[in-house]
Amino acid sequence: MKKIITSYGNFLRNTSTLYRSAAEKNNANCKRGCFECCSAGFFDITLLDALHLRAAMRQVPDPLRSRILARAEEQLDVLEKKKAFSRRNPLLRTEKDIDRVSLRSARVSCPALENGGCTIYEHRPHICRIFGPTIRGARRAVHLEGCGYFKKDIPAADFPVLDNYADEEVLLRKMFRKAGRVRLIDLDTIIPAALTMDLSKWLFSTNGARNGHVKK
Repeated sequence: MKKIITSYGNFLRNTSTLYRSAAEKNNANCKRGCFECCSAGFFDITLLDALHLRAAMRQVPDPLRSRILARAEEQLDVLEKKKAFSRRNPLLRTEKDIDRVSLRSARVSCPALENGGCTIYEHRPHICRIFGPTIRGARRAVHLEGCGYFKKDIPAADFPVLDNYADEEVLLRKMFRKAGRVRLIDLDTIIPAALTMDLSKWLFSTNGARNGHVKK
């Protein structure tokens, strides 16, 4: 699994490089100091994102890591009180699960956000690296909806996001095969859980994929 997580880190860095180049080419960079998408609730991240993020946290200095983890634990406490999330069952398997967390955390900031900046920027999940301007394909097809602050889109020809997703899926399949599973299913979570919990046991457990949605 360690090799897969390392490969995923390389994929994330390559994604950032390609996306940054496409954004600069189309004059569609995020405005410096904007952290709107980091302070409007929790979105879902993949289980592979979660494993990578937890491994990467070992590189974060102790004082900073302690602050991040403390905020994450507090946020999970609140979400559990709202019955929007459960540490006993931390995987989001359906759109309903994802929507429930998103709606009940709408005004909550990412635990890694401090003074308007991401404190784990080099380790951030996949979606954090490609979110911003809308990415459009041929015939104005939306491949990734942006945050709405941008007047310009990124053409899929400059950043082929569907190919990027396909590359990510290759690594997700490797992760599931390593865990002894033959199916690629949707097992997502949120950043606070990824930071504070060892989610690998749900991947390897006998019921970790129960009721999971099989990807076509």
